[in-house]
Amino acid sequence: MAMALAQWLRRVDSVTPLGGGWNSRTWLVTAGDRTYVAKLVDHLDAPGLDAGLRLAEFAAARGLPCGAPVRTRGGALTIGLPEGVLALLRHVPGNPPDLSAADQVRRAGRVLARAHKILRDYPAGGEPRYRWPWDWVTRCLGTVAMPAQVNAAARRAWQQAVAAAGDKHLTISVIHADPGPDSFLLSGAGAGQDALIDWATPLRGPLLYDLASFAVLTRDAGPHAARWFTEGYAEEMPEIGPQLAHLGWLVRARWVAQAIYFASRIERGIGRGPGAPDANEQGLATAYAGMTARSGLPGPYSLDLPA
Repeated sequence: MAMALAQWLRRVDSVTPLGGGWNSRTWLVTAGDRTYVAKLVDHLDAPGLDAGLRLAEFAAARGLPCGAPVRTRGGALTIGLPEGVLALLRHVPGNPPDLSAADQVRRAGRVLARAHKILRDYPAGGEPRYRWPWDWVTRCLGTVAMPAQVNAAARRAWQQAVAAAGDKHLTISVIHADPGPDSFLLSGAGAGQDALIDWATPLRGPLLYDLASFAVLTRDAGPHAARWFTEGYAEEMPEIGPQLAHLGWLVRARWVAQAIYFASRIERGIGRGPGAPDANEQGLATAYAGMTARSGLPGPYSLDLPA
């Protein structure tokens, strides 16, 4: 690792492994009085990482703390290694919101709204990831192996979400596409320094998709977390208010993405990440339950979203 980091840093004092995630490995890197995060993803995930790094660089230049990339001495965003693609990010201090604390979760929602305002001006270009509806969803539902009932539910939920986005005139723009609680770092220096990190899967789609993603990724905390988050977002971006009645369609769309993700991991034999040995199978089952639940959130609670 130290040899690879020489592409960026002339001096490396320490490299400490951080907790492993579903999609990457990370290390805390210290060099003198500066701290960084090194991030390694599989070669298959490199295009998403590259797109996210460019977007984070854009957002950071406009004042959003976001774990922006450090370019190599040759000006590159990443370097290729036998085991994957490596990036070096600026370390952002802070802590994820406590999902039982309304003020902290609302604060995270406001950060997402600020990010969305900045990303309105991002020159996305013609990459497929920035075209809505997403071609990759239809392609994956036709190629990734999954049980027939899961595939049928996913196709139905996706068609409904795409139709709702058009019929209800939902706002389409560049989005983070995977904001969970750990993507937000609340700063001790005040809300103005709160960060949104982990830009590895940016897309162009309905703004509501990011709100739906947070709801899905915090479902175990109960419905209050998603409600508080949405309230904070709407405080910063009140124009989203009339669209929130249609959030349920995008919650189901997020479950479609979850179904594709876990089915693909099963097909590729990927076991990396937190959870039990059968975490992929559990994830796929939960995605099916989410796609077929009235609210999009399986279990004894709901967000009271429209059917």
